[in-house]
Amino acid sequence: MYFLLCLSGLLLIIVVLLGCGNDISKQVASVSLSKRYVYMLGFWTAVGYVPLFWAILLTLLKTGAAPWSLGRTPFQLKYMWQPNGHLPPALLIVLAAFGDALGDVIGAICTSHVSGPLHSLVSNCSSIFVALLSMCMLHQRYSFFQVTSLLGVFFAVVIGILPSFESDATGSNPFFAVVLGGSCVFNAFAFVVKELIFTRYKTWRASENHLEGGASLNMFLINSHEAIFQLPLTLLLIPLNVMLKQTSEGNLFHYLQEAMRCVFSGDAASCGPDSSHGELAGRCLLVYVVFNLLMNMGILLAVKHAGALATFVALKAIFPVSTVLFEYVDWPLLPRRGYSHLIWVSMAILLPSIACYQWASQLQAARAQVHPSFASCCWPWRKKDADLGSELMLS
Repeated sequence: MYFLLCLSGLLLIIVVLLGCGNDISKQVASVSLSKRYVYMLGFWTAVGYVPLFWAILLTLLKTGAAPWSLGRTPFQLKYMWQPNGHLPPALLIVLAAFGDALGDVIGAICTSHVSGPLHSLVSNCSSIFVALLSMCMLHQRYSFFQVTSLLGVFFAVVIGILPSFESDATGSNPFFAVVLGGSCVFNAFAFVVKELIFTRYKTWRASENHLEGGASLNMFLINSHEAIFQLPLTLLLIPLNVMLKQTSEGNLFHYLQEAMRCVFSGDAASCGPDSSHGELAGRCLLVYVVFNLLMNMGILLAVKHAGALATFVALKAIFPVSTVLFEYVDWPLLPRRGYSHLIWVSMAILLPSIACYQWASQLQAARAQVHPSFASCCWPWRKKDADLGSELMLS
């Protein structure tokens, strides 16, 4: 028991450290790549996901380590490609891959225009969009306390963006800060679509009367399918560089050729005049991709061994820890900036809001276990309606 607790704690610490490494290495790589080729941050992470997740999936299939095969037929793989009365989950995965590709590419493009601490802060908009989309797509309902907590997250992000409107010294462009916050809706959409796939699997498995195949859908099956679709979709999003005025090059293949030359040539001039130490672009990009892949693996392991709640808390700890590291450590290639005190105000609002949201979510889940009608929208304002509905069902 003590060993498991130590393992869980160690995994959570590793997630925080890898998350900080991911944020810092991303900023460093964006400086060497220049604004013109910062798209490569999103492209090469998409490339890295394919061998990583498929290698894990094939290993699980080969060794039988995961209980999701029925005889010789991969039971969960059958679910992925069977219509099941709805769109096949594989097609839903395409939608999720498009959402993640769009969110990741826009996030990568915005990296060179937004400071590290603000980038980490604005990413918390995903929680707000997940809640809104879950109400529409999964018919989830949120209590008044949950809604109030998410409003606290929103105000924390707004306060953090405000200094970028006043001075360029913060290293953040207000337009790209807003675009970055808005792009979180695409990653949130991908998250909710995958949650829908997991929910439908439980219903389908019950309807098939199968006890085998795993009580829940294997995460690596989802990730491997998404990775194989996300890569080509990421390539198709190269025109976003033109739309966001990062380049005037309209030829997709010519732009990609120039970007590859920047990454692999080792020539500082190949990355353009905006680049700082362009000869290091390939190495900086490799470091970022490694941190990103390790962070994703760490998150999956932490969810399995430490639980979703503890992992969620660890992910939210990345913002304050990385902000301290950005503020007080001189990182290679990154110019030293004096971040506004409003970043710390944002942190003081964000962290309690996240904690209150998690607490309110646990209360909402407990009410749902007693009776689904108790987990009503904007509880306790709708508590009377829930009590009335419960009485009508019992009568």
